[in-house]
Amino acid sequence: DVYKRQWLTKGNIFAESEGFMVAIQDQVIKTRNYSKFIIKDSNVQDDKCRLCHQTTETIDHITSGCGILAKKEYINRHDNVAKHIHQDLALKYKLIDRTTPYYQYKPTNVLDNEHAKLYWNRDIITDKTILSNKPDITLTVKSTKTTYLIDISVPNTENLQKKHNEKIHKYIPLADEIKEMWHQNTVTIVPIIISSTGIIPKSLHTSLKLLNINKNTYTHLQKSVILDTCSIVRRFLNNNTIDFQ
Repeated sequence: DVYKRQWLTKGNIFAESEGFMVAIQDQVIKTRNYSKFIIKDSNVQDDKCRLCHQTTETIDHITSGCGILAKKEYINRHDNVAKHIHQDLALKYKLIDRTTPYYQYKPTNVLDNEHAKLYWNRDIITDKTILSNKPDITLTVKSTKTTYLIDISVPNTENLQKKHNEKIHKYIPLADEIKEMWHQNTVTIVPIIISSTGIIPKSLHTSLKLLNINKNTYTHLQKSVILDTCSIVRRFLNNNTIDFQ
């Protein structure tokens, strides 16, 4: 079950961006592949991506598959999702005392008080070598001796379940090690997965419920991703004036 249109009713997004995202979701954006094979534009001879030149330039490639965009654009979008989660947790456990717009929010690497400890993008030092030891966010709730390993991904829609499963398997060794080292009762891996076009899988609701944070957070995440994806696609289509390197 997915919630494709929640952002249209609750996102407070400008009509221009709404229309642009609907066009992206419906895959009617004038990419090279669309121009060559759908509208039969004879001026388009090569449908390879104009940035990476590695594969066909489709809307899915632009929104979450281009190696050039991955260096900065996708990271920024990913981090904006992570900022929402980090700030909600920091407020919940009284690690900070005021709300900041997510685009201005600068997460502190370590926040700590009598209630919880919250890490942002921090290596977890373990006794034995763990290859995947750096979740996006690590939360330890002291009263219950519970740790949450939170990792974010913004893939294309068809990869939502795959990315969720990857996150779970990726952090099992770290979860086992933390439980023993930190003497935790429970260590839970919490994937935060939302598609690059704002599609929300049921697993996201489950993850947010595990963290027990604002039930409206998923709408904020959806809006953040949609605005960033619209920006990426617009800038990509006008890349003659934009440096993506």
